[in-house]
This record gives sequence, structure tokens and C-alpha cells, in this order.
Amino acid sequence: MIPIVDGLGEEFEGRVSAIRLDAAQAPNARLQAEFGLRGHPSFVVLDNEDRIMQRFFGPQPEMILRQSMETVAGQ
Repeated sequence: MIPIVDGLGEEFEGRVSAIRLDAAQAPNARLQAEFGLRGHPSFVVLDNEDRIMQRFFGPQPEMILRQSMETVAGQ
């Protein structure tokens, strides 16, 4: 999933931010709880006001993540 997320981050640079966090790092535990993430990998798509638009759990096809990012980029 890392190459997909990194690639989408580059593709949408300047319009959408793709931030990857290591769930094993203690400081990220607060964000996991805040966004209701469980399992790995997990993805959260936020709008420009930091509202949760979508959550994904488990590996996702690149097209699904791209569509979600396109939706947010269009706002």
C-alpha cells in the first residue's frame, strides 16, 4: 500500500495531502483513536475543514483511494 499512497500523494500534490503514519509509533495512537482507526492499513479522507469524509479499513484498490481523493480535491 505504501507505493500506492505515496504515488497518489505525488499525483494530488498541492490539492490533497496524503500523510502516512506508522501505527506502531506511540504518538500516532491519539490520532488513531480520534479517527476511529482499527486494523492496518487504515485510511481516512478528510475535507478541507478536517471533517471525515470516508474511512477505509484494510488494503484498498488504488482506484477507490483515487476517487475519494478526487472528490475531496473538487471541493
